[in-house]
Amino acid sequence: MDKTEFYKLLIQRYKDKTATDEEIEVFFQLIREGTLSAPLMDEMGIDLGDIGEKEQHVRHRRPYYIAAAAMLLIGLGVAYLLMDRSATPSTESSYSSTSTDVPAGGSHATLTLPDGSRIALDDAAIGAVVQEGGVRIAKTEDGQLVYQVAPSVSAGTDQGIAPALHEISTPRGGQYQVVLPDGSRVWLNADSRLRFPPVFASSDREVFLEGEGFFAVAHSNQPFIVHTEGQQIAVLGTEFNVRAHPEEPTVQTTLLRGSVRVDLGNGQASYVLKPDQQSVVDRQAQTARIEAVTASEYAAWKDGYFTFRNTPLATVMQDVARWYDVTIDADSLPDKRLYAVLPRDVSLATLLEMIGLTSGVKFELTERRVSLE
Repeated sequence: MDKTEFYKLLIQRYKDKTATDEEIEVFFQLIREGTLSAPLMDEMGIDLGDIGEKEQHVRHRRPYYIAAAAMLLIGLGVAYLLMDRSATPSTESSYSSTSTDVPAGGSHATLTLPDGSRIALDDAAIGAVVQEGGVRIAKTEDGQLVYQVAPSVSAGTDQGIAPALHEISTPRGGQYQVVLPDGSRVWLNADSRLRFPPVFASSDREVFLEGEGFFAVAHSNQPFIVHTEGQQIAVLGTEFNVRAHPEEPTVQTTLLRGSVRVDLGNGQASYVLKPDQQSVVDRQAQTARIEAVTASEYAAWKDGYFTFRNTPLATVMQDVARWYDVTIDADSLPDKRLYAVLPRDVSLATLLEMIGLTSGVKFELTERRVSLE
């Protein structure tokens, strides 16, 4: 058996979960060395030459795509990470715990109605949650919240009446999906909130976001407008991701399909995005820049993955803190950057092992606080 056949067999045995402990050890050692780069890419049907042409602007692009391929192949376990190529992989565990592990976040949210009443959607039964004024709000079997509006219902804003807004909010450690009255779908990431009327006006469809959300907007002649602090986004029908956490200095809008217009809050600038473009708005300076990106990476969270591309470790750990609802001792984090594709459904201990696999960074989990050893 030549080396190529051996590598393919090793990958297949790992995928099939039939590899021995010794073969698993060899598998990860070959990933660290980069020896499995070509076989992994071949398995995924990815051409390394194409990657080079499309991603020349990204440093260390090749290991990043190896990470993505490995994660998609493996499905479970450990993705290949790259923080510093010069870092020596630690042979010791990169994680230690003095308490029980922390589970991954899940589908958790609260619906707040205009009268102030709150409904914990985790505990709500499948079926109608609220039904009044021709609007039926129901929880589906797969955990979505769906707004259904009777055709006879007219919008209050058309009659000069300020809309009474509903709010869906997710805690740290939670995410949720809602189908809005017009059929648009919104995925809310952890520690986020979306406010919207139960019936949209005939002139436009306005919603208000704090935190992070992915929007799949139903096509209509009515503009769909997303308000965040410092900007608003106007579309007719499209898919895009918005990251607007109030504690972060920038607001990111990333377009997957269609077209969106980003208007700054000062009313002095507008930007039209094309697919695979991202606007980054500086909240304080009220300025924006447009960057070319792989847009799907910024929406991977809704499909169960963390995706990091040359991301500062401090930012990585912010996302970890929100999803696992833990505290991170950020002041002690080293100035490193991470390339990784990691699953969001594993426990915190497993994720910390993944992050530390090749970086040499060792974490300690005490109660719900993560620090460096």
